[in-house]
Amino acid sequence: MLAMVVAVCSLHLSSASEDMVSKARRVLVITEVGLSAPAVSLVDEEIRAAVMERLPYEVQFYSEYLETTLILDKGSQNELHEWYAHRYRNHKPDVILALGPSPIKFLARSRKQFFPDTPIVFCGSSKEQADNPVLDSRFTGAWMVLEPEKTIEVALRLRPRTQHVAVVGGTTSYDMHLENLVKTSLRAFQSKLDIIDLTRLDMPSLKSRVRQLPDNTIILYTSIERDSQGMHFFNATQSAPMVAGAANAPTFGLADTLLGHGVVGGYLSSFAAQGRVAAEDTIKILQGTGPQNIPIVQGTSVYMFDWQALKRWGISERNLPLGSVVLYREPTLWEKHKWLVIPTSLVTFVLTLLSGYLLIERRRRRLAETELELEMNFERLISELSTYFIDLPADKVDLGIDSALTRVVGSLAIDRISMLEFKKDGRELQITHSRSVQSSAMLSYSLKSEDLPYLVAKLSKNETLVISDFDQCIEMSAGERESLRGRGERASVFVPLKARVSVLGVLAFVSQRERQWSEEIVEQCKMLGQTFANALVRKRADEALLTSELLKSAILASLSSDVAVVDRSGNILGTNSQVEREACPGMVSEAEFHVGANCLEIYQRMNASNPVAGEILTGINAVLQGEQPQFEIEWSQQSPHGRQWFLTSVTPLKTSEGGAVITRSEITNRKQAEEERLELSGRLIDLQEKERSRLARELHDDFNQRLAVLAIDLERAAQTVSDSPIEASQRLHELWNRASEIGADLHSLSHRLHSSTLESLGLVLGVSSLCGEFAEQHGIQVDFTHENIPRSVPPDIGLCLFRVTQEGLRNMKRHSGVSRAEVRLEGTEQAIWLSIADKGRGFDLSRARTGLGIRSMQERLRLLGGRFEIRSQPGEGTEIHVLVPLAVKANHMSYRATVTAAP
Repeated sequence: MLAMVVAVCSLHLSSASEDMVSKARRVLVITEVGLSAPAVSLVDEEIRAAVMERLPYEVQFYSEYLETTLILDKGSQNELHEWYAHRYRNHKPDVILALGPSPIKFLARSRKQFFPDTPIVFCGSSKEQADNPVLDSRFTGAWMVLEPEKTIEVALRLRPRTQHVAVVGGTTSYDMHLENLVKTSLRAFQSKLDIIDLTRLDMPSLKSRVRQLPDNTIILYTSIERDSQGMHFFNATQSAPMVAGAANAPTFGLADTLLGHGVVGGYLSSFAAQGRVAAEDTIKILQGTGPQNIPIVQGTSVYMFDWQALKRWGISERNLPLGSVVLYREPTLWEKHKWLVIPTSLVTFVLTLLSGYLLIERRRRRLAETELELEMNFERLISELSTYFIDLPADKVDLGIDSALTRVVGSLAIDRISMLEFKKDGRELQITHSRSVQSSAMLSYSLKSEDLPYLVAKLSKNETLVISDFDQCIEMSAGERESLRGRGERASVFVPLKARVSVLGVLAFVSQRERQWSEEIVEQCKMLGQTFANALVRKRADEALLTSELLKSAILASLSSDVAVVDRSGNILGTNSQVEREACPGMVSEAEFHVGANCLEIYQRMNASNPVAGEILTGINAVLQGEQPQFEIEWSQQSPHGRQWFLTSVTPLKTSEGGAVITRSEITNRKQAEEERLELSGRLIDLQEKERSRLARELHDDFNQRLAVLAIDLERAAQTVSDSPIEASQRLHELWNRASEIGADLHSLSHRLHSSTLESLGLVLGVSSLCGEFAEQHGIQVDFTHENIPRSVPPDIGLCLFRVTQEGLRNMKRHSGVSRAEVRLEGTEQAIWLSIADKGRGFDLSRARTGLGIRSMQERLRLLGGRFEIRSQPGEGTEIHVLVPLAVKANHMSYRATVTAAP
């Protein structure tokens, strides 16, 4: 049985071994100088580590190097290339890695002879170092992009006083390529830097030169694989440390392999990054991706620096470019020994903590017992006070607050507690209750809000103010601190007494010495503040209710109209005294209309004898039931003074309980005014019709007949033209005069209807022309004066003043009996004044009846928001005064017309 197991295992292991061999991959690595070079070693390590870690099968690496630094003639190099091709003819690699410029050039030239179908991954060289080769689709990898100018810029940034740059280099083609690249980059800095050429020297001479460099110099190390005496060096581990160690100035480089050997750093080409790119490309190819599908990476440089070199030359890390990599940093003392210090400190701390805990826990237990007892006493106090104020009658709240404050002073161990309330104007804090340990007498003082801006600002935001020492409260002004300290206060807790959205006052817990208020004490103060705020709210609510009732009664009593407030069922909730005197609002009745009665029942009883009561009853029911938003009715009744008119309105109450307001207003004056307005309108229409009839008669009886006679005379004159030309000419001249008279009469008639002079000449010339025409027609002298009348007057204002002047002069002619009158226009920025005066008969204004002319003038002025006034007295003449504002809003016109006796 054991033999069978061994046999099976042997077969399985043999099969697995053959499978691994069949899946093995070959990678040929061709380098410049072999794996002993630091750069090649760094790239090779990156590739091997990544491939071994990520691929599930065996990868066999074969390494060859061209040794271009030792074999310089091309013939020997070609023989070496042919030998490599012959050596691997039966071991074809899956991937070829070309590390350095010579392998890249070799594979680019011999791509048709040296495994033409094998993918090639390259790195470790720039295009220029590899002579810009032409690469086919087999090639992928990473080109190094050398940018010496960035290293120079960062060196000048770290050493801003630099005046000299020493360029150090060797004699191989690789060395000279870097030297030429650096010298080309330094051309941009020649105007401000002195370039010192230290290339192509033997190593002893070079070391001697770098020891004696002038001050303010930096060294830019390129590459030294061979000196002028033919000595070969490893660039990173031999030549660079020799130069950096001997130099009296900081050395900057171009590659990351130089770090750790005395070179400060710079913008370095990273061979490690090149190796990572080459490793990633190799893995992709071995997994089946074609090299033509893998893009070539351009540049893998980064700002890198050696921490020890920075310290040697006193360069601060704060000046390094953002994102710089700093290597070889020495660990601090803490970093070296933290795993020893931490456990020791932790154990010591835990032991100390346990020892202290036992002592503190004992004291804490005693304090907790004391605090628990105090807390229970305080909660009992809060409960008792809350119950006390709930059951306390409103008129005894003040006495209850005083008693409660006395208990609080003893409970909280404070010197004094005071309640201050804002007066109604909110500008003064008045102390209303106060208790102290020494005395139960209440202090009496008030504080103005403007004297306590900090305190009032906190209270208005409903914030509790805790002050341990007024002298240390820098937010308070000196005056505010002095005002509080003057009443013996040193430390306080101010708790706002808030009622819904407003602050009624403040509850002040006062200490006469400096005191640190604990959070528990502050919370207790807040709870007490809420309790006293509730008591204050209740007191003010009762006062407000009483005031509201008195105010409601006063308002109802002061109303001129009859008012009654009813609920949803029609029960009367309130009336004014006039309603109770005159009974039901709506009509005079013997029914009792008072608080507690039901208005619906009253109107129901009145409905049998008065139909209006039935309509009012229907309207009240409709409003109370929500069927109608409002109800109004106008009605009248006969009284000893004549017929009286009333308006009864029913308006719903906008409350959740419903109800309505019933009002009765006497509108007799309004009705009389409406009747007078209708009468005036009728008289105006009648006057208009009479004027139209007069114009029609005048046109028919006068102008029509005169035109007919003129036409007949023209016909006769036409018949005499041929018989007697001289007589015809005289006759035509007479007819022309008659036609002119008709035209003048028509013009006069048209001017009386509408004055074109006002439109063409303006207000002043229009009124002046009117006065002149009036004087000429009626033989009455009219003295016209004006002052400050603007050139442009709105047409409606100008026409109004023109017509008032026209009507005033007509009335003066009819009634005054004088031969002289005065007309004056006077303007201001806001209005125009017009006055018409005579020294005629005058009249008694108290007995005079307002005619259509005066009403017409009043109506015109009312439309413009003007003012009209007549002054007259028998035997002393008459004066008309008119004021018209220049700027009137149509929806806000003001109007006043008065008729008064002259003094």
